[in-house]
Amino acid sequence: MKKLTISILLLGLLCTSAALAGTVSSCAAASFGPDPTNTVFPVDCTGMSAGTLDAWMSSAFTYTTTAGTNTGFIYSAVYDDAGTLDFYYQIVNDASSSTALARLTATDFAGFATNSAFRTDGSSLTGTGFVDGTLAPQTSDSNIDGSVIGFSFYPPTGPPTEIAPGDTSYVLIISTDATTYEAGNASIIDGGTDTVAAFQPGSVPEPASLGLMGLGLIALAGVRRRLRR
Repeated sequence: MKKLTISILLLGLLCTSAALAGTVSSCAAASFGPDPTNTVFPVDCTGMSAGTLDAWMSSAFTYTTTAGTNTGFIYSAVYDDAGTLDFYYQIVNDASSSTALARLTATDFAGFATNSAFRTDGSSLTGTGFVDGTLAPQTSDSNIDGSVIGFSFYPPTGPPTEIAPGDTSYVLIISTDATTYEAGNASIIDGGTDTVAAFQPGSVPEPASLGLMGLGLIALAGVRRRLRR
C-alpha cells in the first residue's frame, strides 16, 4: 500500500510538471524578478503557451516634449497561465511622433512576486491586437516597494535602441502570482510622460480581511452542523 501511495504521488508530480512545461510563467521565472529596487534582463519567452486570454485593451497616449508631440498606443492584456496571471503590454509609436520612446512602466504590483519577459510573436496571440514588433527591452526594474515595474529600451551603455517613430516594441510580460485583476495604469516615458488605462493585479487581501473571512467560514460550518442535527 505504501509503494502504491508513493507511485501515485510521483505520478501527480510528473503530471504537474508536464502541465507547467512550456508556459510563459515557467519561462519568465528564469529572470528572477525584478524584486524591489533591483534590475534584471527580461528573458525571451517567444513560442511559449500564454494560457487563457482574460482581457485585452488598447489605450491611446499623447504628450508633448521640447521636440514636439508624441502619440501612439499601449496595448495591454491579462492571461491566466495555469492559475496565476501574466500581464502583457506593447508600445506602438506613431510614425508622426517627434521622438523615440525610452521606457514603459506599469502599476500596481506591490505585494506580488514578479518576473519579467518578452515575446517576439505578438501576432500569434489571437483575440488581441498585438503584433510581432521589432524592439526588445534592454532591462526591467522595480521601485522600492515593488509597486511599479518598468521596461527600459535604452541601455546604460551601447547604441540607442529606443522605439523610433513608426516602430513597435515586442510584447512585454510581467508574470505574477496574482489570481485576480482589476483596472490599472501604464505610462510611456521619454522627455515627457503620459499615463493610460491598463490592467493590474487585484488587491492583496489585508490580514484583517482574511481573519474575517476565516471567522465567516467557521460560523458557516457551525450553522451546517446545527442544521444536520
